[in-house]
Amino acid sequence: MSPSKVLIVAQYTFKELLKSKILLNVFIIGLGLMVLTYVATEFTYGVPERIALDFGLGMLSLSTLSISLFLGVGLLSKEVDSRTVYMVISRPVSRQAFIFGKLLGLMSIQAINLILLGSMTILSTMLLGGKLNTLIFWCIGFTYLESLMLLLLVVLMSLVANNIISILVSGVLLVLGHSVESTMQTSFVKNTTWLGNVLEAYHFILPGFYKLNLKDFIIYKSSLPLEYLFSSFAYACLYSTFLIGLIIYIFNKKNLD
Repeated sequence: MSPSKVLIVAQYTFKELLKSKILLNVFIIGLGLMVLTYVATEFTYGVPERIALDFGLGMLSLSTLSISLFLGVGLLSKEVDSRTVYMVISRPVSRQAFIFGKLLGLMSIQAINLILLGSMTILSTMLLGGKLNTLIFWCIGFTYLESLMLLLLVVLMSLVANNIISILVSGVLLVLGHSVESTMQTSFVKNTTWLGNVLEAYHFILPGFYKLNLKDFIIYKSSLPLEYLFSSFAYACLYSTFLIGLIIYIFNKKNLD
């Protein structure tokens, strides 16, 4: 797999996504976020910086995950349906280079989105008297890893199902991935052995997105153990590697004739 060919595909993908004016929408969302935060703080007393941080991180997560879900679903399937992939892989560009290039292009868009909204969130928080906590940067980084896992998941689903089903299944897995930990702590699950075993098995198969959710910790705590942060980071990297391997395997087996 040639790195130069990966970069060529990534550059093409990046330019194509820019034509959709997605970053302009992100900038408008960011400005709207700052205005909304200011209005909200006018009706709240005591903790305006906490509201700014909560709003900002929530919008950052929603925006980044939406890009993964709705742009990721057509990242490969759109190229296959429009037969663009036939011209690319006959140049010759290997299927692996094509996949990595497409992913890298969309990940670049996600990174810019993250930088724009993350900067506006930090600026709003600082202007309202908040302190710059290193946990904020961990949260922003974990949001990127979460969006990457969702992107890989929806791309994987798009190779075996149509776009609507891919979005629905990926969205359901995202919700389950955030709620499985709290669900396991309920008395009903603890008293239902078979259900507890099913949820326990979930951790070994399906993505545990809750591991990357630091927003509540930032708002109500000032720090987290480094062991927790590094273990969550390692989990996201390993699971993403697993998903990339599945994507490459399925795409290599896919009949493009």
